[in-house]
Amino acid sequence: MNHTYGAQKRGGPSQADVIISGEEIDYPKVLDADLLGIFSEAAFDEYHHQLGNHGLLIFDCSQIKRAVAKHDRIIPIPFADISHQATGSSLSANMVALGFVVELTKLVSSRVLASAVRKHSPKGRLQANQTALEKGIQMAESIKDGHDWNH
Repeated sequence: MNHTYGAQKRGGPSQADVIISGEEIDYPKVLDADLLGIFSEAAFDEYHHQLGNHGLLIFDCSQIKRAVAKHDRIIPIPFADISHQATGSSLSANMVALGFVVELTKLVSSRVLASAVRKHSPKGRLQANQTALEKGIQMAESIKDGHDWNH
């Protein structure tokens, strides 16, 4: 039997670039990220330099314990802890982050996002993913309403 495991299970950093533009995209990698989400110490070490001068850094402060300078363009969110509290597992931390980013940026409608999660969630993970996604959306709404995201 052949098993494959995601980078989180293997313990190594992974990266995914998403480029959104109204113009032709002539290079498939992000050079100066407008938004950078980081979920582990190893990923922080590897990728934090890709954040553009005016970019927004969102990181999982339940996984990254180092001191990160306080700045209005840096948002620490305990994605793994929120996922664990909401679903009983930290496996849906990426869904919390996805809901957070989509609500904050409004790049995708909530209807389209919910449809994609229903369509692409692994068997047995749909409810947890939906719950985690909603928690991420709620976190972003609370930030937009001026609440402290660390409580």
